[in-house]
Amino acid sequence: MKHKVTVINWISVCLVVFSLSVAAQPELGECDRDVAEVSENQFQRARKAWEQKNQRELKRNLELALRSDENNPHALYYYGEFNARSGNIRIAEAVWSRLLDICPDYKSEVIFKLGVIMLENGQQEKAFELLNRYIQHPEREKRLVKQAEKIMSEVDLVAQLKSNPIPFDPKPLEYICTEDDEYLAVVSPDGEMVFFTRRSEKRDKYGGPAIDKKIVKEEFSRAELRSDGKFEKGSPLPPPFNEGLNEGGPTIDAANRELYFTVCERDKEGYQNCDIYMSRRTGMYWSVPESVGDLINRPDSWESQPSISPNADMLYFASNRKGGKGGIDLYVSKRNSDGSWGEPKNLGPDINTHKDEKSPFIHSDGKTLYFSSNGHPGLGGFDVFYSVYENDEWETPKNIGFPINTEEDDLGLSVNLEGTKGYFSSNTLKGKGGWDVFYFTLPEVIRPSEVTLVKGRLLDEHNQPELDASLEIKNLNTKEKQQVNIDETTGEYAAVVAKNPDVDHIVTVKKKGAAFSSKFLAGDDKTAFVEADLQVKEIQKGEEYRLNDITFATNSYDLNRVARAVIEEFIIFLENNPKVNVEIQGHTDNVGSDADNLALSKNRARVVYEYLVSNGVSKSRLQHNGYGSSRSVADNSTEEGRSQNRRTVFVIR
Repeated sequence: MKHKVTVINWISVCLVVFSLSVAAQPELGECDRDVAEVSENQFQRARKAWEQKNQRELKRNLELALRSDENNPHALYYYGEFNARSGNIRIAEAVWSRLLDICPDYKSEVIFKLGVIMLENGQQEKAFELLNRYIQHPEREKRLVKQAEKIMSEVDLVAQLKSNPIPFDPKPLEYICTEDDEYLAVVSPDGEMVFFTRRSEKRDKYGGPAIDKKIVKEEFSRAELRSDGKFEKGSPLPPPFNEGLNEGGPTIDAANRELYFTVCERDKEGYQNCDIYMSRRTGMYWSVPESVGDLINRPDSWESQPSISPNADMLYFASNRKGGKGGIDLYVSKRNSDGSWGEPKNLGPDINTHKDEKSPFIHSDGKTLYFSSNGHPGLGGFDVFYSVYENDEWETPKNIGFPINTEEDDLGLSVNLEGTKGYFSSNTLKGKGGWDVFYFTLPEVIRPSEVTLVKGRLLDEHNQPELDASLEIKNLNTKEKQQVNIDETTGEYAAVVAKNPDVDHIVTVKKKGAAFSSKFLAGDDKTAFVEADLQVKEIQKGEEYRLNDITFATNSYDLNRVARAVIEEFIIFLENNPKVNVEIQGHTDNVGSDADNLALSKNRARVVYEYLVSNGVSKSRLQHNGYGSSRSVADNSTEEGRSQNRRTVFVIR
């Protein structure tokens, strides 16, 4: 965030780009007025000096020409051109303003250039008047008309952003930020840890008597969440990290199982090449980092700043490879069924410009992309933008606003799962020292879609990791199914699903010979995190299996939408296991009289039975009964125990 470039400075650069080259001889305009002969002679000497690239004589003869006749239009034009190209825009403004006072239609291009310069010098009203005048000029050029329209649009955008600031109160991450530099940080989707780079200066113990000799050390680090909701200070990641590779810029999937990051190395010719690497966690251990493959990483281009989708099926990154829209573009690679990464796809002209796009961050909703660009209209330098992927295309990127974006380079925004907090690094805001990691409340207008992170373990009947089952999440509206990756050692799983009040999901265990086990995810549930350990039990006669999430209102036996959805999935299980016959059982806690509890449990079992029958399950395969509070499985003296006792189960018969 050191390089300060305003929008108007960028426009001044355009002024030079759309002029003739410095070496070229400017074409004269027309003006019907007499010029003193001595002034004309001196101007001709100036033209010759321009042709000979003798800037000293050019400047001297132009000044002599104007001293002899201050209203010499050709000398005024050349002198303005010379100063504009030399960066002396205030002189160019004064000279060209005088020229247009004398000859209003000397040359249409001067109208455009003077309008741009007046913007640079803070005279927006006069500048817009000139630019609009150019747009209507009969000798206008199409390319400059587009530039004039673009310039005015961008200036209006800056004014609009600055006049409508959004709330922004950044704070340093308390314990992570130290007197050392901390940057390139990302918080895991579950919010349990943060990965970052810490750069420190340490005394070189091999430096001999020069006690002030220090070495700069960059360490790829991690900090975990404390019980008070704050992150600890953090420490360097253990081997296989920090062993010689220059690592950083991390991103991690929702299961905290796959960590992607950038590795930069200098080749024999001195070229600093950056590639994307990945390390996989199995249990408590991380694998040796390895390249994500030659389709993404190339020897002749720079691949960096990865961002993995929550379910680890899409990898976004920045690259300056040939064939892009500009210098650095954003790409995405889709994961193949064998786990490898496919051919990267450029995100296209809606995202990428003729300039640079960097720091992509795909939110856990899988469709909201935050990134930095100096090609889209903004406040200056790199601004942060966001775009949403809808109907198979990226929406026009939107500037996230002022004062989050400034006239400096603003890079590297990430957003937490809930979409409520943004994280970034800065060395200009007041922190603990140098570069620090900051967070702020993300304004609602730039928040991503709401999601639910469901995570847990698959356990067998002995509460040990179940490694042979699979897990499926089904959208109950579209019936679309999503397979969930399961840790091959611990049985842990995690997946992110979009939150929609009108769309429910259900997680079900899939294993041949295993009983039905599920977890319902309500679309209107505001909870962002759902813990769901699921048991995988073999089908055995006489065994009891709980139908999770079938609950009833107090003293009621009406089936709600959740109960019906779970039962409908149970019906599919019965269809896939035609030899399985079951007894539906209702159970209660001990609150209330035994007679009332018994009647209530019988009615609850009955309505489940009737729903099964009405949906095609043969009566011959079903029984139903209620047992009140007589068969408790937990302590009724606690709420947790009573909750476990209020259950609907099925027993294989």
